[in-house]
Amino acid sequence: MLFQQVARVLDRHGFNWCECSGCFDIAARKRDMLMLKVLDNVDSLQESQAKNLIALSDKLDANVSLIGTHTRYEHLRDNVIYERFDVPTFTPNTLDAILDDRNPTVYRNRGGYFVEIDPRALRKARNKAGLTQQELADAVGVTKKSIYEHEARAMPAQQAIVGRIEKTLKESVSIPFEAEPFGISADIEPESEFERFVSHRMRQIGFSTSFVGQSPFNLIVREKVMVLSDAEPNPHRIERKAEQLESFADVSNQPVVIISNGEPKTNLPTISAEQLNSLSARGLRKIARK
Repeated sequence: MLFQQVARVLDRHGFNWCECSGCFDIAARKRDMLMLKVLDNVDSLQESQAKNLIALSDKLDANVSLIGTHTRYEHLRDNVIYERFDVPTFTPNTLDAILDDRNPTVYRNRGGYFVEIDPRALRKARNKAGLTQQELADAVGVTKKSIYEHEARAMPAQQAIVGRIEKTLKESVSIPFEAEPFGISADIEPESEFERFVSHRMRQIGFSTSFVGQSPFNLIVREKVMVLSDAEPNPHRIERKAEQLESFADVSNQPVVIISNGEPKTNLPTISAEQLNSLSARGLRKIARK
């Protein structure tokens, strides 16, 4: 199965990881934090899941990706970066290459397969080959203006054209592609009055707050330390995902605090709404570090 294949890749590269549910299926950490959604058909990713993944990338400084094998129309090629709702998307073999510091140079969008050209590398290789811009353009079947523009700034070009340039110059001029979200993080609104209350109180004691949905936790608060919180009044709902929260706290090396009106059975520190009203930032930090 695809999940097991991804897990083997992470194990091979020495990652500590745990299984989750929601907008990401795997949280993993070695030096950097990874959050991966695993779907055979990548078209199954929902826009709301992508929005939350991009928010996690921004707020937790995590690398987020969608790992799959096909869309409704095509099989994904290895060593190519695709995207689904602005989330970098690729195969398990591509993940393996990225973790081995062999980033792909090819990315796919609606216009085809593209590669970004390094202006300095192109200019240096052309001069080394003793070709003018016009001579190189004639050799690969593009205009002189195109060569001029690619030597002036980093720009994408169709993979076939870059292939002809590299074959002519006998040098690589491609820039490795960084698998980062294509879009920017948008603010996510709280889903309940309890979440609004917790967020308001956190801001009162000096923390900034951000929300995330479809995740084991729903609130990210930050002051001198970052605290991940599950602000949920129903203790039974917390207990159902307690194991995921505990595993995520271990993998991410970030403190996780439960805020609830009840007393959920969990090994994580728990704060009641009444306790939160009397807590200072220092007190919250002390609880989170237990």
